[in-house]
Amino acid sequence: MQIEEYWNDYTSAEKDLFQKSCRRLLKSTFIVRDKDEEQKKAYYFISKRPEPFSVYFGYLGFDVAVDRENGVIMLRNCADMGEGGKIQMNRMALKKMESVTLCCLWTLYADRVRSGNLSKAVLISLVDLSFEMEKYGVKELMENKKQITDILALFSRFHLLEVNGKVGDEDCLIRLYPSLQFALDKEEFLQFANNTQKRMSEKDGEPDSEEEEDAEE
Repeated sequence: MQIEEYWNDYTSAEKDLFQKSCRRLLKSTFIVRDKDEEQKKAYYFISKRPEPFSVYFGYLGFDVAVDRENGVIMLRNCADMGEGGKIQMNRMALKKMESVTLCCLWTLYADRVRSGNLSKAVLISLVDLSFEMEKYGVKELMENKKQITDILALFSRFHLLEVNGKVGDEDCLIRLYPSLQFALDKEEFLQFANNTQKRMSEKDGEPDSEEEEDAEE
């Protein structure tokens, strides 16, 4: 079917929701069912009938994927094909500290899932994040409140997490959304982690590099 056929089948309310949902995906890549009521409404609307979204975004070189187990809808780049024709996620270049922070958050979420924490809300503290960052030798990032606040705000914009409270306060918690597990390819993460740890072990007595490391979302 062409997009016009789907569009003509929609009620006026459904047309409005279709437009809002498309804008959300273009802006944030992910829609997370359990984030809030607006996200839940968009999630169920798309997941019930994803075909018109695939047709519409197909003109732009994108597709939508619905993960019902985790309650996540994601926008994917059809032009970026992996091995075996596997469609990979959208790509975004990150600075070194953003890359390390994303890897740490990815690890913390995976650890909570492996430990049997299957509740809807996966919460970590800034102390948890600080301990994980210490493994990469960048614990000092947590002391730069503005930088870590900006990094968390970036990931929050893509619906990967939500900061509950003010960064720097003892009661501040970070809610990790299931979309986080799709933000990094597992093999890319392992390669990045191994390379980072290797550099950390080899840099004794060497000046810190000012170059930015790129990661991809």
